[in-house]
Amino acid sequence: MAKEMIRILEARLAAMVFYSTEVSLIGSGSVNVLRKGADADDVKSVSGMLHRVAEAKSLIAWLREAIKAKDRLLKRAEDLSLEEFARIEGLTIPEAPVMEEALTEDGYYGGLSLDERNRYYELETLAAVIGKEIHPGGHFADARDDLAQRTQNPRSVEGDGRDTLIYSYEPSVGAELIETVYFDLQKQYREAQAKLNAMKYECEKAVTDSKVKVSTDYTKALERWNGEMQTIRSRHAEYIRKKVREYGGLKIIIPDSLDGIYQEVSHLGKGQDNG
Repeated sequence: MAKEMIRILEARLAAMVFYSTEVSLIGSGSVNVLRKGADADDVKSVSGMLHRVAEAKSLIAWLREAIKAKDRLLKRAEDLSLEEFARIEGLTIPEAPVMEEALTEDGYYGGLSLDERNRYYELETLAAVIGKEIHPGGHFADARDDLAQRTQNPRSVEGDGRDTLIYSYEPSVGAELIETVYFDLQKQYREAQAKLNAMKYECEKAVTDSKVKVSTDYTKALERWNGEMQTIRSRHAEYIRKKVREYGGLKIIIPDSLDGIYQEVSHLGKGQDNG
């Protein structure tokens, strides 16, 4: 409406001329006025019209800046981050929980006493050494099998004719002793392996228990954190809604110096509508 007022006033100013135009036909005594020039009152009204144009433009500028300011407030409220909200409200955003590291095998054995740790390494070494000897491919196991074969075949022949060689094999120790030692070594191996497995089981159990505890503690901490964050997020969303309603309901204050032109613009068209 202010722009329309300005358009009309500027059109009147643009159309103003300071002379009248008449036209007559040669030989005719009649004179017709084509355009009437501005009179003294028109000239005196120029200053008033310019001031009304300036006031109307000032009103437009004021309203435009006020609307922009209101839009900035709304955008600032809508874009308010959770961190900024917490700072405004004096809230502390809790840090997200981090899952602790569970116990590892190295950590478990590293936490044993020196004696226990050394016992583990001794059992591991003993089982490995004995197991290597008594299992197929081991020196003692192969020598035992070789003795059994030589006992069944105490002689062997190589070559022929005058170059024939006959080898005879005579046990240097009794087979009973070999068997006694062999089965004793097997018993030692089983005992060492059993003790080693027991220690490994304790390690495995401790590692598993640690993983379960770490996972459970993390789940509980995460649930608490999510609950706290949900509360803060809900307050954050409500704060934004409240501010948007507050800023959306703001009215533009018209300065006293622009109240006259504002009233004039506000009533434009009302007289015509009523008439």
